[in-house]
Amino acid sequence: MNSTGKNPGGDKTPGGSTVKDPDGTGTEDAAFTELQKKIAQSGSAVAIAFIGYVDSESSEVDLRAFVAGSETGKEYPSLSRAPLYMAEGQELYAIIPPNDKGTIIVYPSTITEDGEYADDKSNPLHAGEPGEPLLLRCNLSEIYSNVLISATDGGGAIDFRPSLSMENGHLQEIAGVYDFSAYEEVPDERSVQIATELLLETEEVKQAVKQGMKVMYTGTTQWIEGRSCLLFALGTDSEEQFVRERYYGVSDNLIYTYDAVSDTWSVVGRQ
Repeated sequence: MNSTGKNPGGDKTPGGSTVKDPDGTGTEDAAFTELQKKIAQSGSAVAIAFIGYVDSESSEVDLRAFVAGSETGKEYPSLSRAPLYMAEGQELYAIIPPNDKGTIIVYPSTITEDGEYADDKSNPLHAGEPGEPLLLRCNLSEIYSNVLISATDGGGAIDFRPSLSMENGHLQEIAGVYDFSAYEEVPDERSVQIATELLLETEEVKQAVKQGMKVMYTGTTQWIEGRSCLLFALGTDSEEQFVRERYYGVSDNLIYTYDAVSDTWSVVGRQ
């Protein structure tokens, strides 16, 4: 998780901002070049990786540091220097074209009263240069995406929405999209059940649930104080979406809560 903050620079657009790589985007390491070969060999038009959950008010510095420290960022160091677009949301993705001709365009997307997507392709939020990767923060909802990605490989094009499966936290499988996320080992159902029950026994979560909020396992883990913790979200649920409002990490009999203001984790009940 990352601390709150305002974007210190970059060109502003409604609903977010695009921040160009301050050191230039032409530098690519060998691992990144090899990744593009894998994308092309798979026949995919684009590749995407889920980097992790971040605070909706994270700054450019926060997000780049988050990428650099992630497993995906460690494997592909040049990603932390890629152009960054910050839409509203708490999910951070890396999107890669398969070659130096492929491009990535981000469009705004909303939901109609009938629950259908409405995309505005007349108003792109971000239009990348040929061969240019993109870091994208988006998605306030677990159910609906607030962006539409249009990716080309220099020939054909594919439109898709970055989103996660609520069952295991992995990316939704999309034809023509190569998933290069660095997933951790998924805990068994019993471990998730025990952690959920433990979380629901805490007083602050118990009170929140009584007030109508719900607890959801995100399908991911978070390292906190040297412990691998199952990551849960507490939020409000409706027919349209689940909006995350607070995060908890559970490891054995310890429960941590995340403070977005100070960007810190603390044990629940510890003074």
